[in-house]
Amino acid sequence: MNRPSGVPALEEAIAHPPAVPQVRAESDLAGLDRRSVLPGDLLGLSVAVIAPAASALSVPFVLMRVVGPGAWLSAVLGFGLALLLAGVFSQFATRIAAAGSMYTWVTRSLGPFPGLLVGTSMLLGYGILVAFGVSQTIRRSTEAVSPTSPGQTAAGPWPQWWIGVAVLVFCLVVSIRGVRVATRLALVVESALVVGLSCLVVLTIGREGLPSPAVLSLEGADPWRIVLGATIVLGITVGFEASAALASEAERPFWSVPRAMTGSVLVAAALYVVSFLAASTLVPAPGHPRGPAQRWFPDTVDAHHADAVLSSLLAVSFLALTLCAWNALARVVFSFAREGILPAVLGYTHPRWASPVGALLVIAPFAIAPATVTLLVGREVGPLSTALLQSAVFVLFIAYALVALSLPAFLHRLDELTVGPVVLAATAVVLTLALASVDTVRDVRDGDPSGLVLAGVTLVFSMVWFGWLRSHRRRALRRMGIHDETIRTDLLGA
Repeated sequence: MNRPSGVPALEEAIAHPPAVPQVRAESDLAGLDRRSVLPGDLLGLSVAVIAPAASALSVPFVLMRVVGPGAWLSAVLGFGLALLLAGVFSQFATRIAAAGSMYTWVTRSLGPFPGLLVGTSMLLGYGILVAFGVSQTIRRSTEAVSPTSPGQTAAGPWPQWWIGVAVLVFCLVVSIRGVRVATRLALVVESALVVGLSCLVVLTIGREGLPSPAVLSLEGADPWRIVLGATIVLGITVGFEASAALASEAERPFWSVPRAMTGSVLVAAALYVVSFLAASTLVPAPGHPRGPAQRWFPDTVDAHHADAVLSSLLAVSFLALTLCAWNALARVVFSFAREGILPAVLGYTHPRWASPVGALLVIAPFAIAPATVTLLVGREVGPLSTALLQSAVFVLFIAYALVALSLPAFLHRLDELTVGPVVLAATAVVLTLALASVDTVRDVRDGDPSGLVLAGVTLVFSMVWFGWLRSHRRRALRRMGIHDETIRTDLLGA
């Protein structure tokens, strides 16, 4: 069959695109699977990182215990601020697609050192998120297959460690196989978890009835406790911006990334609302104390069986969290490597599957380190990574505030500064720092200054790292802030 005239010329143009003034032939992020991730898959990644199904099963009980009357208002404040931050981040995401996401935005706005500070915070925060996911997957998987008394597991340390190794191998194989495989798997898993949680909520409301209007009463509410509850809610949304790290691989980055960030917060808020309404009806019967997990099931269901079902759901949720946080962190490491901030080998991509293999591999030993240390000293897997995550959340709060603070400068550089975004950014900065301060005051009063210590370590490390780069790799500092750009083949395709 004869080909239409002009096809050979078109093929030749695609293979060897013509030179276009001021348009490069290749992006700084070349090697990644550009313009391939669908909007729904991108949303699945952000949702998986904040694990809303896992949070919805337990956080309502935590808030009712910590806050008491007004727990619903804590949720409104926490999710409201998360949406505000999503609005701020969307101002960047609609204008720039970068694997470094937040640190690239800040670098482009305020310069290399603030960008490096945010980048260090991201490496720490996302890295602890991955380690938290691994540890919790080990813990919940063990509980699911061998439920015993609360706080105990029938499996010894070695079987648990091998579960962790299996989690690492699974995440690596899926991630190296390609970003489209990882994000599509996350979307399927999170959709199944939402359906499972919805079934639990419907069955609970059908059994216990609808909550009374008194659940929304503010009588006896303590403003301090309400704000403390808001810090908890904002904390469970940490990582909602992870989809921005895949912006250069998104099919329509300027459209899908902002919607993925905002959509993930809305999904988490919706799941929390329905779970809170159902949880408010779950008061254990006198003489039959049941933990938060078992309360989702009737008293006739054996507590061990209830724990096994809930632990299975949680294990799947934390596995998806691990996979997606790993991919987001790998893009940050990849971006640093391409800039010269980290060794160049970490910027290597798979020639066939276009995944950042070097960055993905280097994360593995750090991901399993907390679980390994815990098992070696004979402790239960989970508490160490949870404590680290609580401290890292404070560091990420500060990073969020710095990103919001940089928005006016970013828009000014583009000559797009208007009043609306400035007010949005200022409000986000003030509220984020206020909640971070309240969280820190509570921790210090409880004798736990680890959040402050970790923030101080992050600042000092960033200063030392910046000083070393100024002395040894000035070119890397000048290259900071690389992002995906229009290339000649893009114009040809258009």
